[in-house]
Amino acid sequence: PNPETHWYYLQEESHLGNNLRMSLLAIELVEPWTSIRSIAGVELRDEDVVPLNPRLPGSCFETRAMELPESLLMKSINITWTVGGSFTVDETAIMYGKWNVLDRQLFDCVTQPTKQELDEFFTILRNIEQMEGEDEDEMEAEVGFTPVVAGVTRWHSSQIRNSDDMIPTETTFTVSLDLGRYKVGDVIAIYALARVDQEWVHG
Repeated sequence: PNPETHWYYLQEESHLGNNLRMSLLAIELVEPWTSIRSIAGVELRDEDVVPLNPRLPGSCFETRAMELPESLLMKSINITWTVGGSFTVDETAIMYGKWNVLDRQLFDCVTQPTKQELDEFFTILRNIEQMEGEDEDEMEAEVGFTPVVAGVTRWHSSQIRNSDDMIPTETTFTVSLDLGRYKVGDVIAIYALARVDQEWVHG
């Protein structure tokens, strides 16, 4: 088959092109997801799902890890992430904290914690921190959140209308994270969280 012919059908307004676009959209929208794209200007390779390669609990401690030079620890670093599997991003933010504080059974690099599990974990964590007399800065150093932002994904009608490409460029979010509260040797977990398509829930 001629690749140029295939590209022609994708670009043209034809039944085949429309069906291919709808198929790609259906595959994408199976389940919402987030992915961190870069940290401190270093792009991360998207290898979370590798065909025929099992994902083992705790594997991301090595496969999705990077070391930052000491000079950066007293500065703010930019984190870029994207949200997919949806149309509208109602809320998204970065969760960060020390790995030794997180529940390894809950944050195991494989399963997605439910909202109830996250709420229960943070309620217990904050209660322990208050009992130990930690102040607000110390609590945030252990586990904290960046300000919540919102937007739309590449599949939103506004993005498709304004794009000349068959598949619009993915939407990315960026936040600056202050690492000044951490010391050399700290192992920090960074998660991208999102709540999407809430208009479907509320009708």
